Amino acid sequence: MDTEIDWPTKPCKHCHAVRHWGIRRYINLGGSQQFVVVCEWCGARTNQYIKAKVIRALNLIVPETLPDRPRHRCVVCNADGAENHHWAPQALFGSEADRWPQSYLCPRCHKRWHDIVTPGISARRGL
Repeated sequence: MDTEIDWPTKPCKHCHAVRHWGIRRYINLGGSQQFVVVCEWCGARTNQYIKAKVIRALNLIVPETLPDRPRHRCVVCNADGAENHHWAPQALFGSEADRWPQSYLCPRCHKRWHDIVTPGISARRGL
Protein backbone atom coordinates (compact mmCIF):
# COMPACT_ATOMS: atom_id res chain seq x y z
CA MET A 1 0.00 0.00 0.00
CA ASP A 2 1.25 3.47 -0.88
CA THR A 3 1.54 5.47 2.34
CA GLU A 4 3.17 8.54 0.84
CA ILE A 5 1.15 11.72 0.51
CA ASP A 6 1.66 13.42 -2.84
CA TRP A 7 1.56 17.06 -1.75
CA PRO A 8 0.75 19.74 -4.33
CA THR A 9 3.81 21.33 -5.93
CA LYS A 10 2.10 24.51 -7.15
CA PRO A 11 1.24 27.50 -4.94
CA CYS A 12 -2.24 27.90 -3.48
CA LYS A 13 -4.63 29.29 -6.10
CA HIS A 14 -6.16 31.65 -3.55
CA CYS A 15 -3.31 33.11 -1.45
CA HIS A 16 -0.30 31.92 -3.50
CA ALA A 17 1.39 30.35 -0.45
CA VAL A 18 3.97 27.70 -1.36
CA ARG A 19 4.33 24.37 0.49
CA HIS A 20 1.92 25.17 3.29
CA TRP A 21 -0.40 22.21 2.80
CA GLY A 22 -2.34 20.27 5.38
CA ILE A 23 -5.13 17.71 5.52
CA ARG A 24 -8.63 18.26 6.90
CA ARG A 25 -11.37 15.74 7.60
CA TYR A 26 -15.05 16.39 6.95
CA ILE A 27 -18.28 14.50 6.43
CA ASN A 28 -19.52 14.87 2.85
CA LEU A 29 -23.11 15.33 1.65
CA GLY A 30 -23.67 11.56 1.64
CA GLY A 31 -22.44 11.16 5.22
CA SER A 32 -19.03 9.65 4.35
CA GLN A 33 -15.75 10.81 5.87
CA GLN A 34 -13.41 12.57 3.42
CA PHE A 35 -9.81 13.79 3.77
CA VAL A 36 -8.92 16.81 1.62
CA VAL A 37 -5.65 18.71 1.14
CA VAL A 38 -6.00 22.36 2.19
CA CYS A 39 -3.79 25.44 2.28
CA GLU A 40 -2.71 25.96 5.89
CA TRP A 41 -2.48 29.72 5.40
CA CYS A 42 -5.89 30.57 3.93
CA GLY A 43 -7.85 27.32 4.40
CA ALA A 44 -8.66 26.93 0.69
CA ARG A 45 -9.42 23.37 -0.38
CA THR A 46 -7.74 21.67 -3.28
CA ASN A 47 -9.32 18.98 -5.46
CA GLN A 48 -6.88 16.47 -3.96
CA TYR A 49 -8.20 13.85 -1.56
CA ILE A 50 -6.25 11.39 0.59
CA LYS A 51 -7.55 7.85 1.06
CA ALA A 52 -8.61 6.93 4.59
CA LYS A 53 -6.33 3.86 4.53
CA VAL A 54 -3.32 6.17 3.96
CA ILE A 55 -4.38 8.34 6.92
CA ARG A 56 -4.70 5.20 9.09
CA ALA A 57 -1.39 3.73 7.89
CA LEU A 58 0.43 6.95 8.76
CA ASN A 59 -1.45 7.14 12.08
CA LEU A 60 -2.37 10.77 11.40
CA ILE A 61 -4.72 12.77 13.59
CA VAL A 62 -6.54 15.04 11.15
CA PRO A 63 -8.42 18.15 12.29
CA GLU A 64 -12.06 18.40 11.26
CA THR A 65 -13.47 21.12 9.05
CA LEU A 66 -16.97 21.90 7.88
CA PRO A 67 -18.19 20.57 4.54
CA ASP A 68 -18.24 23.16 1.77
CA ARG A 69 -22.05 22.80 1.57
CA PRO A 70 -24.54 21.86 4.28
CA ARG A 71 -25.48 18.19 4.40
CA HIS A 72 -29.02 17.10 3.61
CA ARG A 73 -31.30 15.26 6.01
CA CYS A 74 -33.18 12.06 5.19
CA VAL A 75 -36.86 12.67 4.36
CA VAL A 76 -37.79 9.34 6.01
CA CYS A 77 -35.85 9.25 9.31
CA ASN A 78 -34.34 12.77 9.44
CA ALA A 79 -30.76 11.40 9.66
CA ASP A 80 -27.94 13.76 8.79
CA GLY A 81 -25.89 13.10 5.66
CA ALA A 82 -28.51 11.98 3.14
CA GLU A 83 -27.83 11.26 -0.53
CA ASN A 84 -29.93 12.06 -3.57
CA HIS A 85 -32.42 9.32 -4.49
CA HIS A 86 -34.14 8.99 -7.88
CA TRP A 87 -37.68 7.69 -7.37
CA ALA A 88 -37.56 6.52 -10.99
CA PRO A 89 -34.49 4.23 -10.82
CA GLN A 90 -31.74 5.10 -13.27
CA ALA A 91 -31.32 1.38 -13.97
CA LEU A 92 -34.87 1.34 -15.40
CA PHE A 93 -35.35 4.89 -16.71
CA GLY A 94 -31.83 5.74 -17.86
CA SER A 95 -31.21 9.45 -18.46
CA GLU A 96 -34.96 10.12 -18.12
CA ALA A 97 -34.66 9.38 -14.37
CA ASP A 98 -33.45 12.94 -13.75
CA ARG A 99 -36.82 14.32 -14.94
CA TRP A 100 -38.73 12.33 -12.29
CA PRO A 101 -39.01 13.35 -8.62
CA GLN A 102 -35.96 13.04 -6.39
CA SER A 103 -35.42 13.44 -2.66
CA TYR A 104 -32.76 12.81 -0.04
CA LEU A 105 -32.42 9.50 1.80
CA CYS A 106 -29.75 8.45 4.28
CA PRO A 107 -27.67 5.44 3.12
CA ARG A 108 -29.68 3.07 5.37
CA CYS A 109 -33.10 4.20 4.06
CA HIS A 110 -31.78 4.36 0.49
CA LYS A 111 -30.55 0.75 0.69
CA ARG A 112 -33.83 -0.34 2.30
CA TRP A 113 -35.85 1.27 -0.53
CA HIS A 114 -33.79 -0.50 -3.20
CA ASP A 115 -33.86 -3.82 -1.31
CA ILE A 116 -37.70 -3.68 -1.22
CA VAL A 117 -38.62 -1.96 -4.50
CA THR A 118 -35.84 -2.97 -6.89
CA PRO A 119 -34.15 -6.03 -5.32
CA GLY A 120 -33.14 -7.78 -8.57
CA ILE A 121 -31.99 -4.61 -10.27
CA SER A 122 -30.16 -3.32 -7.20
CA ALA A 123 -28.13 -6.52 -6.86
CA ARG A 124 -27.19 -6.63 -10.56
CA ARG A 125 -26.33 -2.95 -10.93
CA GLY A 126 -24.71 -2.31 -7.53
CA LEU A 127 -27.41 0.09 -6.31
